[in-house]
Amino acid sequence: MDRVKNIFDRIGSLIPGYSGYADREGRRNCDKVLRDSIVVKLIEVEKLFYTQMNEALKNTDKETTRLIEEMRKEVNTFVSKVKFAPYGATSFFGDNQIKEEELFAIYQFDFELGDTVDNLSKLSASGDMRLIKDQINKCKNSLLDRNNYINEFK
Repeated sequence: MDRVKNIFDRIGSLIPGYSGYADREGRRNCDKVLRDSIVVKLIEVEKLFYTQMNEALKNTDKETTRLIEEMRKEVNTFVSKVKFAPYGATSFFGDNQIKEEELFAIYQFDFELGDTVDNLSKLSASGDMRLIKDQINKCKNSLLDRNNYINEFK
């Protein structure tokens, strides 16, 4: 069943190129929602690191406290990088428009980023500092690959 077009849909249908613009805005919003959910997971990981640090401090384990604090700082910095990463859309009048296959590649990068953050979230409770550190690096590399790909179109 088709929904009745509202006034904005009707006006938009009269403007050449508007539907492509609206689609790009939808993608931009979808990208933002995905990154917001990734940020929430990363903040939870950081909170877990705080808990682990407090436990290590109670046990006067300075080396473990230092290692956890180092990883917590990396995750905190990574949160900002995820929040302010470039969007998977180009401007309306941009010279380099992202094609469907390129958009699909960006979604693949986004999926990989989400997957690596999920793995970090699961590993963060394990206490295996080496595995956690490796996963943090995988997360950073995943975001870097994504951003480098998107920056090719700017």
